[in-house]
Amino acid sequence: MKDLIERNELEQPIFYSEHHEGDGQALFEAASKLNYEGIVSKRVDAPYRSERVEAWLKVKAVQRDKFPVVGFIKDPAGVAALYLGKLEGKEMRYMGKVGTGWNRTKSAEIRKALDTVISPKQKLTKPIKKPKATWVEPKFYAEVEYRDITSEGLLRASSFKGLSKGTRRS
Repeated sequence: MKDLIERNELEQPIFYSEHHEGDGQALFEAASKLNYEGIVSKRVDAPYRSERVEAWLKVKAVQRDKFPVVGFIKDPAGVAALYLGKLEGKEMRYMGKVGTGWNRTKSAEIRKALDTVISPKQKLTKPIKKPKATWVEPKFYAEVEYRDITSEGLLRASSFKGLSKGTRRS
């Protein structure tokens, strides 16, 4: 296959991806350190098939951190999404939003907590336009799992894991 690609005998675009045999855990850890999304692997004894089969495995790297909540979108019984920031020196930068990872009970608990710190204006250094936002003082932190940070500096594929009050880590 590699020879066909190198001789340009296959219709473009097609790329050859090197394969590695050995310790998958070590490869995954190396990929994670390089900020790759993860790795794709196939059982060595399984034949190549282009469709989805159990022989193929995608292992995604997940990052986790706490971000100050700078606002939220109201839901009838709680929150629909949280707007997140990141403190860089004295500047509060917008990091995107998270809108999944809670049930109705947790959504109502989050809303109850955030209702205690509502602010008339946003606390981001560079304001953003979010017409449905209710802005808050960044007193609560959302623990979030995410896949990556985009080139625009926003969280990608984020999921809420918990809310805490207090310490600034981001």
